[in-house]
Amino acid sequence: MKHHTVNIGGLNVGADFPPRIMGVINLSPESFYCDSIVDNSKQLIKVIKSMEQDGADIIDVGGASTAPRGVYGTPEVTAEVELERVASNLECIVRNTRVPVSIDTVRSEVAEAAIDSGVSLVNDVSGLSRDKRMAKLVADRGVPIVLMADCGGSCQTLKASFRSVERSVKIALSVGIPQEKIIIDPGIGFGKPSKADLEIISQLDRFCKLGHPVLVGISRKAFIGDLLNQPESSMRLTGTIAATSIAVANGADLVRTHDVEEGKIAAKVGKALRRVSAKSESRERAE
Repeated sequence: MKHHTVNIGGLNVGADFPPRIMGVINLSPESFYCDSIVDNSKQLIKVIKSMEQDGADIIDVGGASTAPRGVYGTPEVTAEVELERVASNLECIVRNTRVPVSIDTVRSEVAEAAIDSGVSLVNDVSGLSRDKRMAKLVADRGVPIVLMADCGGSCQTLKASFRSVERSVKIALSVGIPQEKIIIDPGIGFGKPSKADLEIISQLDRFCKLGHPVLVGISRKAFIGDLLNQPESSMRLTGTIAATSIAVANGADLVRTHDVEEGKIAAKVGKALRRVSAKSESRERAE
């Protein structure tokens, strides 16, 4: 199967390109990791510059937390509030960064406002399942999209996540979103059992075989806390680094992280391991 490369505002993702780092900026005080929350323009510019210096390739901005209510008790945020947060900050972000900016939202009206402000990528954790207008908007505006596995309460296994991603890709293609505009995300976390998250990371190659660049969001997730008995997200950096290296070694092309510098280092190690593994497999086939 052909492996597609996706261009995000001039940045190529996938295939033989280096693993890319997506730094997280949360405009939502509900977010599960409080150190990622930014609430004023001065702090916003400081965070952007710090992320760029640390090696961020993309900045992902969210105006409403997508963390599952069942795990974190995340309150519901109205479309009006999310739109207000995004509209008041995105122009500042786009104006003050040299890297592409992504909008993390499941709402088409928020995505549309973000695209109008200069955003280069839509990151939809619902995989086009929550807002029926989102797919057509993305197709019409010609921006790339991240499609995450979202199968609700039934999304408890690697198999369910895989099927969910397949469905989302079919929806995208059916409305005219080209193959080369699609990135997939297996949806690590989001209320899954820790065992399922670990299986997804260890068998990430199954998602890679769909032919689209693969994004992973591992950063400080609950499965790390469960594994290491670290209930607070602030404690989970070391586990995040370890899991990131393994995910990239297993095929991840894009890493969404709260810790850009550490994520960059972990991804480089993972990519080196992937190269060695690929060379070993090639030698074995030749013998």
